[in-house]
Amino acid sequence: MSLLKGVEQLRVGLDYHLARHNVLVSNLAQAQTPGYKPVDLARSDFGGEMQVALAATAPGHVGVASTGGPSFAVIDDPHAAASSADGNAVDIDREAVKISTNQVRYDMLAQLASSELASLAWAAGDGRTG
Repeated sequence: MSLLKGVEQLRVGLDYHLARHNVLVSNLAQAQTPGYKPVDLARSDFGGEMQVALAATAPGHVGVASTGGPSFAVIDDPHAAASSADGNAVDIDREAVKISTNQVRYDMLAQLASSELASLAWAAGDGRTG
């Protein structure tokens, strides 16, 4: 078992929640765009080989730039409400709750990663602090 396997898994989780944050915020930015359908991020694992694949859903929509790294697929939001008169299906309150929940999960993973790295630093220093 690799010494850094736990840290790597936490890093992938942090990358996922960061990429999902960008997708959810993009939905909010498109709240006034006629015909826009909100999207979300689904995590996909292809045998450990991962890359970020974020794209706009239609020409003229704002997409998220690809940065390389873990693989997450942008999917149509399966829980999007019925469209408004202009065809836009973004519910601002729902997107805000998803962003908030995603932030809590990101913060939790960041704290776990920090604790794991502190433990490794302690072990590397032969149990000395400071």
